[in-house]
Amino acid sequence: MKMMSKIIRDPIHNIIEIEHNLIALVDTYAFQRLRRIRQLGVAWLVYPAAEHSRLTHSLGVFYMSKRIINALKKNSINFDLESEEEKLILVAALLHDIGHGPFSHAFENAIRTLGGTFDHEEMSIRIINECEEINSVLKRLGADFPEQVCQILKKEYPNPSVGSIISSQFDADRLDYLLRDSYMTGANYGKFDVDWLLKNISIENATFKSIEGQKVVCINYDKGLNVLEQYILGRYYMYIHVYYHKVVRGFEAVINNIIKRILQEEHRELVGYKAIFTLYTGKFSVEEYMKLDDFTIIAWFNEWYYKTKDNLLKELLHHFFCRQPFYRVIYSPTSPKEFRKNFNELVSSYKTEEERDYYFYEDTPRNIAYKDLYVTGDVLDEIFVYRKEEQEIIPLSAVKETMISQTNLDSETIRWYVKKEV
Repeated sequence: MKMMSKIIRDPIHNIIEIEHNLIALVDTYAFQRLRRIRQLGVAWLVYPAAEHSRLTHSLGVFYMSKRIINALKKNSINFDLESEEEKLILVAALLHDIGHGPFSHAFENAIRTLGGTFDHEEMSIRIINECEEINSVLKRLGADFPEQVCQILKKEYPNPSVGSIISSQFDADRLDYLLRDSYMTGANYGKFDVDWLLKNISIENATFKSIEGQKVVCINYDKGLNVLEQYILGRYYMYIHVYYHKVVRGFEAVINNIIKRILQEEHRELVGYKAIFTLYTGKFSVEEYMKLDDFTIIAWFNEWYYKTKDNLLKELLHHFFCRQPFYRVIYSPTSPKEFRKNFNELVSSYKTEEERDYYFYEDTPRNIAYKDLYVTGDVLDEIFVYRKEEQEIIPLSAVKETMISQTNLDSETIRWYVKKEV
């Protein structure tokens, strides 16, 4: 008797089919928890339709991994992916974001900015190893599956081309989130011709000096270069207009300072204090972590708003609930002396030190369109292209006539978020 698969309707990929042996993984509490974590953190306060979740994105990465694998099989002469490795890639695609916390990167960045040690990628590894439900499902797929999936997520899997399908500068993760985030925000910068890219993708033996003969995933230079550039530039512009949007980052500053304030000893009796404090210190169990999602944190915010006697905490929460981001001041210093002068003038405008501590936030977003060998430190982290005429398979940064190599698309800006009165 043939086991039934599960069909899921998706606005980006239309039909996503989950094979019967993976349905148990999708139905775990840990995976379903991702329904309650928004993909774009607090971006829904700027783009009202950006309500999509980490679960929908994870299913999309699963689907894109399938498409990449099928394209590589069709287009490559010497593609020898084993069936177990194919299954590993699909499982890693489903679980690559399993460790995300509430508000996705916004909450994680707040904990780390305040001196905590939280990291969602490390948390993914912990969940795979320590969550009994996830671990047992993986072991039914293969005795070594938990360890091997973790190797892929940590970029330590023996076959780099397998890991690159999930995590690289051209991977299933980015292919899905650019298309999905563009659609859900209405910001069309991230759209690109994914069908044409997959038509021109293959596995080839690299000819580049340090990795000559190693199998790498690459794009046909003659046919796919322009669309590849469209994909890279699309991601660059999505960072400018969505991920690093001034108001999105302003609300991330609000989240940061709410967490900073709640960690004060005086709030230890408020609901959720203990959970956030243990997350901040890193002394929490996987079971405790599973209880945290956007819905839980927002419910705590709501209770704090009505129960706290701390006027500053209440005011910060008011900014969140009534959509009042911190005011942004962009500054690009020409010299350390000028920077210090302007900084001192700004902070001296605050009436009290406490007001400055909670209504001043420095943000230094850096946006790099393409990370070459000198940025990544590893040539295998690059995108490879196949130049038929020269019979070479080399990293994109070694091709000098591309728009990416000829344009300086590396920007960093200092943003100060302050009270509007300041």
